[in-house]
Amino acid sequence: MTPVKRIILSCLLAALICQASFIIVKKEIKKYQVHNTERLTELLYNKTPYDVLFIGSSRTHFDIDPEVIDSICKVNSYNGGIEGANLFEFSMMLHAYLQNHPAPQWLVLTLDLHSFTDKKFFNYAQYFSYTKNSVIEKYLNDNGYSTLRLKLFPFLEMTDYDDDTKGFIIKGLAGDSEIDKGDFQYKGYLSNTENHITSQEPVSVPAIMPMADIANKYLEDILQTCKSRNIKLVFTYAPEYKHQIQADVSNSGKILNMISNVAVKNNIPFLRDDTLSICNDPMLFANPGHLNKEGAMQYSVVLAKQINIIIQN
Repeated sequence: MTPVKRIILSCLLAALICQASFIIVKKEIKKYQVHNTERLTELLYNKTPYDVLFIGSSRTHFDIDPEVIDSICKVNSYNGGIEGANLFEFSMMLHAYLQNHPAPQWLVLTLDLHSFTDKKFFNYAQYFSYTKNSVIEKYLNDNGYSTLRLKLFPFLEMTDYDDDTKGFIIKGLAGDSEIDKGDFQYKGYLSNTENHITSQEPVSVPAIMPMADIANKYLEDILQTCKSRNIKLVFTYAPEYKHQIQADVSNSGKILNMISNVAVKNNIPFLRDDTLSICNDPMLFANPGHLNKEGAMQYSVVLAKQINIIIQN
């Protein structure tokens, strides 16, 4: 065998080993991320019609239970919150959802203080399994994450895994699941343990939250998409414990005023749920920015009543 043939054979053998390893790795990640796999498949591939779609960050994902919303509002809703997401991913998710689903009657968009940063993806690698949705493929390619290389060499996806994803492999092999014991999932929502705040957070020096001009374009894109598809829009700001998130951001007032101005200009209801009585109860928060399981249940009841009034009017 010539040296060239030996090199080619070695490369092919290495590629086969890498691909076999990737198949095992992917299986274990899906085994651990049973909830995330199910919800992204529903959002990006399925065609189920929903009356109400919730989009936001983890403060949507962990805080809003569609079962409560559906029961009170007599609608069919789905929780499309994506952890770490900002307006870039909110816009992407709306377009990707509309690729297959009929337009919802209502979009409830939860805006956070970090929603207006210029970060593109919190975890882009989670979308590599969903590139049959042309919107997802375009957003990945347009932002420097080539999908062609993965079509040619699927195992290269492993080079994009962050530390958390690598940890999911070990957890999957150990038989663990992202749905902790005592927690549950329902239509995109994942309950957030029974843990609660046990002590006052140390006082930190407030920092400025960056506000990128491009984020306003993403928000405008959402507004125009809803207008063109006849989707009614509601803004929310999720509960936080004693305004601690806002206290850590020196320009929080400016950001919230800007959201309020956009809402007024476009006749969009803006639900400021950081003033609810539940925001003073540490037993309802897993941490200052996220409700726990009981907190989400109580908040979902309040939010459902707010939404129901809006729908009825």
